[in-house]
Amino acid sequence: MVLKMQNNYRKKLKLLAFKNTSADLLVKEMPFPVIYLPSNKIKDSEILKNEITDTEMIICFGQKPLIKNKLCLELLAKNQKESIKTNFEIESFEKLLELNNIHFSESSNPGTSFCNLVYWNGLNFIKEQKLSCKLLFIHIPFEKNIDCISDFREKICKVLNSL
Repeated sequence: MVLKMQNNYRKKLKLLAFKNTSADLLVKEMPFPVIYLPSNKIKDSEILKNEITDTEMIICFGQKPLIKNKLCLELLAKNQKESIKTNFEIESFEKLLELNNIHFSESSNPGTSFCNLVYWNGLNFIKEQKLSCKLLFIHIPFEKNIDCISDFREKICKVLNSL
């Protein structure tokens, strides 16, 4: 029974998180397949592209220093003057967050380094290959800006289970 559930998750939803960050702590005990990114600009994108091909949805987690006890949903990725919007169903996801009392904000600034690069390369790969995988990048606070990581994880897990 457990094996069947994991196989369904494997096809439906995968989580990615950067190693040794608050994102790593968040996803560590979640009942979904988790892929850890090594914070290597080339390898991170390669890992994501490999996961995109056989998955319906991927949510990638990174950390952002200036937020507290909330999620920051990245609506797009940028490459110089070009941008690609997420293909994730943001409105329904936001409703699930609201139902579970998870504070969030929308952002059009996914950063300038690792987070933006992996997001851009993932969204661009989906677009170029005409794939159906939905991809969303979410920034979470640094660990010191999360009052209780286990409560935070539990609420987010409940939302992810509803997808």
